[in-house]
Amino acid sequence: MKQCEYCGRELDSYHLMYCKDSDCEQMANSFYEKRRSTENIFGVINVVMIILIMAGLIVAVFSPVIGNFIVAGALIVLAVTVLIMPYAPESFYKKWRIKKTTRIVRIFGLLLIVGAFVFAALALYYSTK
Repeated sequence: MKQCEYCGRELDSYHLMYCKDSDCEQMANSFYEKRRSTENIFGVINVVMIILIMAGLIVAVFSPVIGNFIVAGALIVLAVTVLIMPYAPESFYKKWRIKKTTRIVRIFGLLLIVGAFVFAALALYYSTK
């Protein structure tokens, strides 16, 4: 059977895209509109933060405190961006639909926050040595 584009529930007819008696269509349309209007900002922030993370890792070789704080800060910014704008590649939406993909991406954002705390702890560890 065909699945709802938003929640992934099975639909009664192949002609439908969303569940009949729910707000799936409205939620999907608002998601697509938000993604369309903010995907360029999302991409720029991602690229800048990835470059900053790589630079921080290189700096960490020479100055572990500064480098780890740079990586931690970049991970926090990236995590907040992912939590606010939970966008994934289109193949994820085809496989898991919008609702589940958004949940998976937000869990990834929380893992980025955990990683940031790890790098901040490393920076504090190296600062006391």
